[in-house]
Amino acid sequence: MLLPDLLTEAARRFPDKDAAVFPGGEAISFAALDRASRQVAAGLRGLGVRPGQRVAILYENSLAALTTFWGVLRAGAASVDIPSLSGPATIAGILEEARPAALAVHPRQLAKLGEVGLRAAPEILLSTADAVAAHGQAQASAGRRLVALEELLAGETPDADGPEVTSSDVALVIYTSGTTGRPKGVMLTHDNLQANVRAFNSRIQLTADDSLLVVVPLHFIHGRIQLLTFAMLGATLFFSGGFHFPKVVLDELVRHGVTVLSGVPYHFATLMAQTKLKSTPLPRLRHISITGGALSPAALRELQDAVPNARIHINYGQTESSPRLTYLGPTEVFERVGSCGRALPGVTLEILDEDARPLPAGEVGEVVATSPGIMRGYVSGDERTSGRIDAQGRLWTGDLGRLDADGFLYLAGRRSAMIKHAGERIFPGEVEEVLDLCPGVAESAVLGVPDPVLGERLVACVVLKPGAGPSAGDIRQHCLKSLPLVRTPREVRFVATLPKTASGKVMRAELPQLFSSAAAAPAPAAEPSA
Repeated sequence: MLLPDLLTEAARRFPDKDAAVFPGGEAISFAALDRASRQVAAGLRGLGVRPGQRVAILYENSLAALTTFWGVLRAGAASVDIPSLSGPATIAGILEEARPAALAVHPRQLAKLGEVGLRAAPEILLSTADAVAAHGQAQASAGRRLVALEELLAGETPDADGPEVTSSDVALVIYTSGTTGRPKGVMLTHDNLQANVRAFNSRIQLTADDSLLVVVPLHFIHGRIQLLTFAMLGATLFFSGGFHFPKVVLDELVRHGVTVLSGVPYHFATLMAQTKLKSTPLPRLRHISITGGALSPAALRELQDAVPNARIHINYGQTESSPRLTYLGPTEVFERVGSCGRALPGVTLEILDEDARPLPAGEVGEVVATSPGIMRGYVSGDERTSGRIDAQGRLWTGDLGRLDADGFLYLAGRRSAMIKHAGERIFPGEVEEVLDLCPGVAESAVLGVPDPVLGERLVACVVLKPGAGPSAGDIRQHCLKSLPLVRTPREVRFVATLPKTASGKVMRAELPQLFSSAAAAPAPAAEPSA
């Protein structure tokens, strides 16, 4: 079974049901979306796009982006997602590496590309009729053909799909937005993604009666997996106007009456801090899914109190695993504090040391996963030489963690973020978990700064809650109640915000500069000894 078959089946079961609703009320039914995808696929084939080739998509969330995505898959090509906030140089790098046969690009993005981005663009560009009128002549002069999406949608609707592809062929190429380094193109197959979607839904158990407010870009794996899940269910997606105005998002939750909200910790922390979520009834919201990081235990309790009828689900994974690896259900969220759950069906998790030897329960090592969702590889082809995929096909996640005796996973941080302090190996996550429980602390980030004696000195950047006033000494005393002296931050500096990626992950590479530029708090009288 291929991914477009999910849409076809939904169109058969629920032809007149809304598949997607966009801000402003623009909507499309499953039958209309399935028909449009066939028209786009036929048009792409007419332009010379062949099965196994790639088509890049550079779009914000929109109906055109949705229709193009399904059309690319139905043409037997692989979709290459380019983050819409990327600069021209980054876009050019992706295009040069992925070598797509065509680029579907929003008019605003087309104007933003500039000479650098367009130099790497393929000969076929797909945009809107307005873009063709404004830029078609210039692109023709540069040897490119700019085609209007409306032209493809005006074509005939073929009864059958084009040349066959197999479920083991690549369907999506997702460029990761990691915290450091050049984005990596992750190749995921039809089988990878369907296995992941079905495994996760076997736990959360959504149905065709559910609906979701989409608050993330479709070019994230998080966005794509929501799209595929709701196509599989035949359930409706409502697209949000975005988190630029959090109060609008709360209004959308109320207006649409969705049953599901999925996001990263940033989304939920923002709703609690900047909206009236706690006093706004949301009786239909039954499921909250949190991914891409961890909310503090206090924030989880605050969220549950704010939306008492919603069941909280937590999961962990990576783009390279399609993406989910674990699941923590509503009955376990407050019983297994700090855990991101147990392995999903079909997933095996191991904790290995640097020599690939298994570690016993409770010991920290690298999280290594085996799963039907593990990527085909990187577009760059360096998944083996970089150590991400080993000879057994296992994914070395780069995350450090431990498994308890019952198989629940607890993350300790990134392997590259490990701090060596006075001979001790310290993982930021274990210290941040304690810091975030301190009264008055909104969030924290721990790092190591060079020290001539200790190797690295353990320090922390702390964001306080509005109106809260714990001192650095108060925070250190709080840590000492749960941590040994050697694992208690030597210094605490207060900052307004932590640097984060678009997906809400802390950019640890920027923490040293943030720490050095923050005002120093009074240091304790004595240096902690190891």
